[in-house]
Amino acid sequence: MYPHCFPFVWVEYSMISQNKNGLLSAGVTLLFSLTLVACVTEDTLNPDEPEVESLQNSRPNILLIVADDMGYTDIGAFGGGDIQTPSLDKLASEGIIFSRFYAGAQCSTSRSMLMTGVDSHSAGLGTTVGAYSRPAANQLGKPGYEGKLREDVITLSELLHDAGYYNFMVGKWHLGASKENKPSSRGFDRTFAMQQNSDHFDDQLGSFGFGHRDYWRNGDVVLDLPKNFFSSRSFTDEFIGYLEQRDEERPFFGYLAYTAPHYPLQAPDDIIDKYKGRYDEGYDVLRVKRAKGLFASGLLKADSEFSHQRADVKPWETLSAEEKEKSSRAMEVYAAMVDDLDQNVARVIAYLKENNLYENTLILFLSDNGAEAASELRGHAPRLLMKAKSEVKKLDNSLQNMGRRNSVVLYSHTWAAAGGGVFSEYKFSGSEGGVRVPAFLVWPKNVPEPRIDHSVVSVLDVLPTALELSGSQHPAMSNLSSGYQKPIGKSLLPLLSGKADSVRADSDYLGFEFWGSRGIVAGNWKLNGLYNQDEMAPEPWQLFDLAKDPGEQRDLSMQEPEVMQKMLAYWQDYVEKNGVVIADPYVPALLKSDQTVPTQK
Repeated sequence: MYPHCFPFVWVEYSMISQNKNGLLSAGVTLLFSLTLVACVTEDTLNPDEPEVESLQNSRPNILLIVADDMGYTDIGAFGGGDIQTPSLDKLASEGIIFSRFYAGAQCSTSRSMLMTGVDSHSAGLGTTVGAYSRPAANQLGKPGYEGKLREDVITLSELLHDAGYYNFMVGKWHLGASKENKPSSRGFDRTFAMQQNSDHFDDQLGSFGFGHRDYWRNGDVVLDLPKNFFSSRSFTDEFIGYLEQRDEERPFFGYLAYTAPHYPLQAPDDIIDKYKGRYDEGYDVLRVKRAKGLFASGLLKADSEFSHQRADVKPWETLSAEEKEKSSRAMEVYAAMVDDLDQNVARVIAYLKENNLYENTLILFLSDNGAEAASELRGHAPRLLMKAKSEVKKLDNSLQNMGRRNSVVLYSHTWAAAGGGVFSEYKFSGSEGGVRVPAFLVWPKNVPEPRIDHSVVSVLDVLPTALELSGSQHPAMSNLSSGYQKPIGKSLLPLLSGKADSVRADSDYLGFEFWGSRGIVAGNWKLNGLYNQDEMAPEPWQLFDLAKDPGEQRDLSMQEPEVMQKMLAYWQDYVEKNGVVIADPYVPALLKSDQTVPTQK
């Protein structure tokens, strides 16, 4: 539906050095996120085919459910089983499970692409939104690095509103807090939203101790939350309330953006101890169990390469008894949060069924990125925790209070690695563990054959798919002088109708970059260039065959020179088309308050 062919721009291979061992050093710590974009060719959709035409005429309700920082294998249907997720498992079993669904590797970058259908650099989120994220000196003032949605992008909610949909949104927005960028000004009729994460209870910590509130109701600041407030439960209450207020003559678009299981890891008293003792064997054992479950699920081949454990992950057996106790407790709380999220999704599905809305509601579930790897000793968390401890009264991270009110708990890269199964790295990384996310689509009326889809699918595809189903068109496609950027995702209708095995040819690439982490996915090939925190510089490019090596362990850049040249050409094309500016080498998350942004060398 959206033709947009990009010519190749070649780059000299001699400019790219290689890692001597062909592998990323296990000790590298990554603090940077990335984003995805599609370079698309002519869409294979034929609107004259009866099955496709039937889907186009359905105008379904659209329900988008987004989890925050959920690991790939946390759900049973994706290889888990230690956490009870019966509602999500049942939904997944009734629809299409995407084994290769790509998002950005950080919250706001993914959400910008989800809402606009364009690369996050083009949408204004070339760098993320947040207290610890600022553009580098060489990015300041550059188009795409505004840290908010640009005026020349139009959102899915605005387009569906114009198409006659009733739109409502609950949960995390993370796309700018200015009046013109709040969800209430971007096409939603009803909203209960927040800019970015804070305490999951009644915001006693503010945004991790920074003394401000981010909640808005229909654009106005919410000063007081209910005393029994807990994010997943209260968000679901609000969401169902908006469903009850719908105009029954109009289809609806509902965006339910949970903040679970993003840190701080917290859970209500009635569920916090449900998994007590479940993880006493440690993260090494859990990682193996999750990987075996992933192979058994059919999402990966049983002979797929398993990523090596990072050097900075201490073997469980070497931890002291106290360290084991606190570490396993953090994972118990995390599991309780995922369990609680599942129960609240069940409430929404039950409402849809009870009100005869379920059959013609297209439901898409996904995580916004891979598992969060921050801990008290690594990532952006140390400064955050130091700030919280100095400014938050009664902060209590004792073993007895972990996960309860007034605690700020993280489960670390150790458990995050387990959540990724065979994949390498986590959130903020260009590896599969940062950008390949659990996702599935359910539409009872029109997706009768449950199945696993192994084709490349992107968060960018949501907008064009929804527009086609709503019978509307993006203004940039019908009016070249509209002033809006064109969406670059692919409509998934050929997949839904069963008329295509993939909406992308091997030459239709997905590109990503954020704070030096960069790469390309095209078919089964993956070009990956991570960021070395120790040297403050990008790592050499590596090339992987994801069909055989989803764990990204065998660098083929020397063995496959023609493929390497092609992937580098895709990368250069992506940079030029999206105005990518590689940041000056510094880590904004670790700057002290008395430090200034370094100048470009």
